Amino acid sequence: MAPEMTGQERVLAALRRQEPDRVPTFEWEVDSNVVARMTNGGNLLDFVDMYDLDAVVTRANYRKEVIGPNRFLTEWGITQQKGLEEHPASVDSLAPIKSWADWEKYQIPDPYAEGRFETLKEMVKRYKGRKAIILQTRDVFAHPRDLLGYENFLVACLEQPDLVTDIIEKTLDHNIKIVQRAAELGADLVYTGDDLADTRRPLVSPRLWKKIFQPYFVKFVQAIHDAGLLYWKHSDGNLMPLLDMLVEAGIDGIDPIDPLAGMDIAAIKRDYGDRVAIKGNVDCAYLLVSGTPEQVESAVKYCLRVAAPGGGYALSSSNTIHSGVKPELYLAMRNALRKYGTYPLDMDALADGRPPEFVMQQP
Repeated sequence: MAPEMTGQERVLAALRRQEPDRVPTFEWEVDSNVVARMTNGGNLLDFVDMYDLDAVVTRANYRKEVIGPNRFLTEWGITQQKGLEEHPASVDSLAPIKSWADWEKYQIPDPYAEGRFETLKEMVKRYKGRKAIILQTRDVFAHPRDLLGYENFLVACLEQPDLVTDIIEKTLDHNIKIVQRAAELGADLVYTGDDLADTRRPLVSPRLWKKIFQPYFVKFVQAIHDAGLLYWKHSDGNLMPLLDMLVEAGIDGIDPIDPLAGMDIAAIKRDYGDRVAIKGNVDCAYLLVSGTPEQVESAVKYCLRVAAPGGGYALSSSNTIHSGVKPELYLAMRNALRKYGTYPLDMDALADGRPPEFVMQQP
């Protein structure tokens, strides 16, 4: 019998579209309140260890200044407001770039500033060789969006594309340097969470994506590969009009195949599974909030049946483990994966798996 794989080996095998010993699992984010409830007051790393996730996610360290109740000013000059969830929202009305003149005066943070990689170094020391160490950064969409503010950014894509591309080019240079240094320090792969779509369609047209963003996105993916790392691209929403271009850019993985946006994980596996790994997509908007353990198990079995054969798959929620996720339903997901997710898959045992109807009926 072959020895059990490490989490690192499992995740990298999946990204290379191979079959590991079992389907890996990890989450981009887990809400701190959920973590505390499930670890008796512990932290995220306690959660990772207790529930045997196959990867840990870390970011470069950027300074934040508290400027009000749950409000912060980041090192990038972006004002953020924290609500119920871990991820704060940018305050568009206070975006730092309003014009070319603002951009010409703007100072991008130093990618090599002291302390920039302290958390990554801690993760490498604790987990290197045992779990995949994932660097979260940004690709080509989120920086211009947050620096200009959402509405002004979308208008600028049409009326001032040169400003948008200049912001992309200069912030991308920063991100590439972050990736290169992270690779030197021991990261295994890169993940970016720039959301490109809502549940109906992409936030920019395929024509605009191809003209403005795709050349820089291709450059970013190539830089990740040149650094010796693999890349998992995340975006919520209906990505179908952009998916061919994302895959053609050379991404190694796509996530989360958003079920509420009508993204069909079986179709994505069928049409793209020979070129890109898949992560997802147990619904976290309804199923992991108000479903039953039996429904969760059935959804896990469905995902395994349609996406796991042949490898190239990691099971996870359809976004993150947010504050509304019930711990017992997360456990039902994890336990079902342990029960059914070992290779070679027992396809007979997975035959009755199906997504819950109340998810499928959402607009």
